[in-house]
Amino acid sequence: MRSTDKRVVAAAIKLLGEKGTLDLTMSELAAEAQVARGTLYRNIESIERLYEDVVQELTTELHLRIAVALDNHGDDDPAARLAVALRMFVRMAHENPSMGKFIVRFGLTDEALRGILSGPPMKDVAAGKAAHRYVLEGVPDVSVASLMIGVAVSAIWMVLEGHQGWREAGSSAAELQLRALGVDPEQARRIATAELPPLPEN
Repeated sequence: MRSTDKRVVAAAIKLLGEKGTLDLTMSELAAEAQVARGTLYRNIESIERLYEDVVQELTTELHLRIAVALDNHGDDDPAARLAVALRMFVRMAHENPSMGKFIVRFGLTDEALRGILSGPPMKDVAAGKAAHRYVLEGVPDVSVASLMIGVAVSAIWMVLEGHQGWREAGSSAAELQLRALGVDPEQARRIATAELPPLPEN
């Protein structure tokens, strides 16, 4: 991605997260990204399309960084993978508050962004169910995904609002999530507070 494109994406994440709506002008975006308005008009079809592009870019970045962290972690336990992914997600939102605000604003309402929160973790949920790691008999996948989305967005909100640090919020959220999935409370706490692997660079 060109540096200009990166600036535009970063500016869009920041402004959309602050506003909480797609009510954004090209002038505001140009000023924040420090690019000429003409450049934006030539390269951006609409704010709605830009939003879709931003979601795609954000999804790709988050998936890649979390996948690398999980590979570095080297633990095949679905519960551990789920906890690490959630804690990394909260940490990334702490390190990039604009991204965190964007996720809090749009994470519960947009289908594409929901993929960041529930797509890959659902593979670990399926693996956990197959291994009898979770107690989810009769619980629909959509309910499990909704739980995970809510837990992640709430943890990020707690961090952004200063109620908890990212470590505490991430571990608490991971423990809550694992216990809700049926993991023994003591084991859930141990998994949720285990040392995290290094966070890969952008």
